[in-house]
Amino acid sequence: MPSPGSVPTAADESERKYATSADRPVPDLRGLPGTETIDVDRVELSAQYHDTADLRLLRSGITLRRREGGDDAGWHLKLPAGQDTRTELHFPLGSGTENVPDELAGLLRGIRRDAPLTLAALLTTNRERHRLRTADGDLVAEIVVDDVVAVRGPDAGEITWREIEIEWNPERGGKKVARFLEAVESRFEAAGITRADSPSKLHRALGDLVPGTPRLPKGLAAVHDYLAGELRTLALADVAVRRDEADSVHSMRKAARRLRSALQTYAGRIPADHDLVDELRWLGRRLSASRDLEVQWERLAGRVEQIPLEAHREATRARIDEYFSARSEAARTEVLDTLDSARYLDLLRRLDAAVAGLESTPGKGTGPRKVASKDLTRAVEKVAEKVGRRVAKVGAATDPARRDEAIHRVRKGAKRLRYATEAIAPLHPGEVEGILDRFDAFQDLLGEFQDSVVARGHLLDMVSEQGHTAETSFGLGILFHLEAGIGEQLAGQLDGAWKKTLRATRGLWS
Repeated sequence: MPSPGSVPTAADESERKYATSADRPVPDLRGLPGTETIDVDRVELSAQYHDTADLRLLRSGITLRRREGGDDAGWHLKLPAGQDTRTELHFPLGSGTENVPDELAGLLRGIRRDAPLTLAALLTTNRERHRLRTADGDLVAEIVVDDVVAVRGPDAGEITWREIEIEWNPERGGKKVARFLEAVESRFEAAGITRADSPSKLHRALGDLVPGTPRLPKGLAAVHDYLAGELRTLALADVAVRRDEADSVHSMRKAARRLRSALQTYAGRIPADHDLVDELRWLGRRLSASRDLEVQWERLAGRVEQIPLEAHREATRARIDEYFSARSEAARTEVLDTLDSARYLDLLRRLDAAVAGLESTPGKGTGPRKVASKDLTRAVEKVAEKVGRRVAKVGAATDPARRDEAIHRVRKGAKRLRYATEAIAPLHPGEVEGILDRFDAFQDLLGEFQDSVVARGHLLDMVSEQGHTAETSFGLGILFHLEAGIGEQLAGQLDGAWKKTLRATRGLWS
């Protein structure tokens, strides 16, 4: 286990894997773009891979291993970070225990649903490493040829294979990397070396134990895939939140909203535990304070430059920082308490069950029940009608407070409408992309309006607290006036923006 106070290192790695055979020679790597020298060495690596009994890490694209040998021995946690890219956290081996360190188990609590992590496979790798460098000695890429022996259980026997990995230096720039990879792949292709089907060694060893994608009727498949994708996004965002990554709370809250929207909109058309809607709403509320404070702090700090006098700007900025700093710390504590709560873990398990239920719900005869595409589209139409009624209530509001609340209800309805439309995108290829572009403009308007309302509330709270100077009171008053003006301007644009959005959306059902 890492020693107390030890801090993991983190780095993004970009790599591609290629399949080859033991009798196929590696092509000549000399003369590749940007390279002048090649250093070659050999090393033997031994790695223990850990996962839950049902391979939740592997199914999420996550790898957790304890490696010995080479120059990066230690505990490695690899997290998805985009195409051909993963973020690797590296913990030291510490005292030599083979138990997963508490820090790593804690980061993965949401992914594993609090299930224990146990040894899933043992891999031994004989590696031939080629380090390609520029004339100045800078690393261009590392190309390794791995002969792998995998054991996944006492009675399973050994699995052996050879693969090639290219890990490149992303700091060299996109065009240089693209030219280098194109040249390497050209040589590999000529030698009969192709891209590997498995994204990782562990997947190659255990991938046949992971359930395949279910074959579902088209309508049901669209909803299933949407829910499964957002549940995966929610769980991966959980890890990012625990690591305190930028925008991670926003990503998690958005995934929860999308799940809730799909369950609400298609209730009655798909089998689901509909109490999940309330539980997802609870999760959103628990995450909202942290995200809202983050947005508002950045927003109001950015407005300070519009205060006319420099002395007032400095005092106001200090007051804003003091106000949000204290509240943000408390909000983060609330978020972490939520992610470690039994209620949250139970929510994840119930979402798992809801997605699994879509894969096995019987209909007439045998197999999954059919969900007609037209029924799903009709459900979206009903949400649009509801949003339209809410827009009409904005114009009928008799005072600013009622109007602001009515616009907030429009915003919530518009989010639900957008997410419901996203869910059935596979049923309307070529149409939904343009509709969602129109939604972006409408939601930007609504989001900016709501941010201006919330900002005014924070400014009033700041002014009401004790210990103000004349400079801060003046500066906060200027910012309040600016935010009020923004709100009035955006409110006047609402009706026209909604009509444009509705015209685009009607293409789904008209």
